[in-house]
Amino acid sequence: MGVELNWRMCGLTSALHAAEAVARNEPLADSRLAAALTEPALQLAAEVRSGDLPAERFWRHLIPLSANLAGRRLLLEAALTKTIGRGARLEAAIPAFEAQLAAVDIANQAALPNLNEELALRERPLREQWEARGNGMMQRIGQLTDEELIVPQCDVLLVHPALGGGGEAHLAYNSLRIEAVLANPNAELPEVVRLAWLIAQLQLDLPKYSDTIHADRLPQIARYAMLPPTLLAAEAVELMRFTPELIGQATSTWRLPAPPEVDAPTVVSRWWQTCIETRPPWNVALAALVQMFG
Repeated sequence: MGVELNWRMCGLTSALHAAEAVARNEPLADSRLAAALTEPALQLAAEVRSGDLPAERFWRHLIPLSANLAGRRLLLEAALTKTIGRGARLEAAIPAFEAQLAAVDIANQAALPNLNEELALRERPLREQWEARGNGMMQRIGQLTDEELIVPQCDVLLVHPALGGGGEAHLAYNSLRIEAVLANPNAELPEVVRLAWLIAQLQLDLPKYSDTIHADRLPQIARYAMLPPTLLAAEAVELMRFTPELIGQATSTWRLPAPPEVDAPTVVSRWWQTCIETRPPWNVALAALVQMFG
């Protein structure tokens, strides 16, 4: 049985995806969006800093929740509660955050007034590629790792290609976001492979896999752990030819963050070779990758 995908579009999710990129100092590929969104996005990022919030954790909750919660205040209450817990600090933070969130949303609508129509047109190519090869990739990923690792269903949140290609898995929400590009940013890495890689990460927050990994480190470990099996699975369905160098290409093209002192592609390649040779339980393999990253 294959993975059931629920394809969705949400303007606010798209706006926040771009705003987070601005907050990380990533240049936006869309000049319309950059002109309208940069200032309010930087103001929202400044509010996160002034509130002394753990920024990565805040965005990790805010963006996926934006696809499911109607109303900015309700969204912020949920995201801030997940980030810092309930209390007076949360209540005091909401008004300023609500104003900045509104500014980001309005700027995005002004820059992309036909966003939903554009995303509907952009969905079709990726969806057709997925229907042709996606479940074959997921089956092979399960064979290479643990068949229980493959999620039975998830939400795919299509967002505007603010970066010219990007995406993120939302492990806690059984969803992912992916930029709806019309062409592969890297010809050797089809976007449908990126989609499979994002889906493959979603079950890694189950206790059987992650009970020894700190929640704030898990997203990074999930990204890197699923790289080799996804690239090999793409070769199995004849989407590409796997070479060890592709791990480095994917790390760069898909913008995987890593500690500056770590040669992540080399670490992951060594780790995967050991996994192939010894076939450890997947929770043991993940714990080993954590240690190798230090």
